[in-house]
Amino acid sequence: MKKLNLFIFLMFSSFGLFFVSTQQQSKAAAVDRQTQTQLHDYLKSHHINGVMLVNGKGSKAITITNNETTNNKQLVKANRLFPTASLQKIVTGTAIYQLAQKKQLGWDTSLNTYFPQIDGSEDITIRELMNHTSGLVNNDRPALPLRGQKQQITYMLEHMRNDHVHTWDYQDVDYELLAAIISKQTHSTYNAYIQRKFAKPLHLRQIKDFSQVNKKNVPQTMDSTVDWHQVTVTTSSDFGAGNLFISPNNYWQFIYNYVLKNPQMVNEFYQESQKQEVAYFGGVYIDSDIIRANGSIPGYNACFIANYKTKKMIMLFSNNIDYLTLKSASDDLLHNYMGE
Repeated sequence: MKKLNLFIFLMFSSFGLFFVSTQQQSKAAAVDRQTQTQLHDYLKSHHINGVMLVNGKGSKAITITNNETTNNKQLVKANRLFPTASLQKIVTGTAIYQLAQKKQLGWDTSLNTYFPQIDGSEDITIRELMNHTSGLVNNDRPALPLRGQKQQITYMLEHMRNDHVHTWDYQDVDYELLAAIISKQTHSTYNAYIQRKFAKPLHLRQIKDFSQVNKKNVPQTMDSTVDWHQVTVTTSSDFGAGNLFISPNNYWQFIYNYVLKNPQMVNEFYQESQKQEVAYFGGVYIDSDIIRANGSIPGYNACFIANYKTKKMIMLFSNNIDYLTLKSASDDLLHNYMGE
């Protein structure tokens, strides 16, 4: 009888392992050629100059490219630096989560702990910075690119104001402050922390601060009204929320390995996002199993959408569409590709 019970136990255990293994293998299957063709046709029919990244084998991405120009300087490539804009917020949010896991700060930690000089800082928490309900506002831009973290933080502090209204308001200054908090808490620069904790472990060599990037390293925008000066002014003043240039492939690796492979973090972000009017936390919008984000600066637009349970993901990077077109494309991909 004992042998029979042992046999049954082993049989069901084996079946369970097979089932789990099958589930894992079915996750994030490589995108088939027909779907790749359909996605390319979408880019072409909408005249989008850029690249899409979709699931390949394992954590690798397949690149789908459409060129609306023959000018090599304007071609978007998967291994070419691209201004990430607000797509960087999830990088900052993930870094904050790591510090929270180490008990170095918490969602209820007051901004006053780090920046007591800010008006009303005692009534603002890390949570409210993470979900854009801090009441802080700063939409100013400098005349010239800001040089170095010290100058970036000084400019931020001098130009922000506090509306003292803790309702949803999407403001870059929230993540600029989070980046400054990361620096203070870790006793290093924000950029150094990102390199040490994220870039080096995965050998991501195409993550650069704007100050390390030359015009020739980046696909030039096809928007004739935008020049490189405007790009550098914008990225330099978006400290923690857009100062990094990252290649599409390196950004894919970051999201896949540090976000999608961390269900505990995503679940906590989800729980926090449900406590407010807009389901947003840590740099991403969250709805059911889907996380998504858009990134936009003059001349450049990008987005990603992912199912954090199956690891199915798609990204779009373009330098010839405006923000409204990006939002429309993002919604199309959400409904027609992700099936949501």
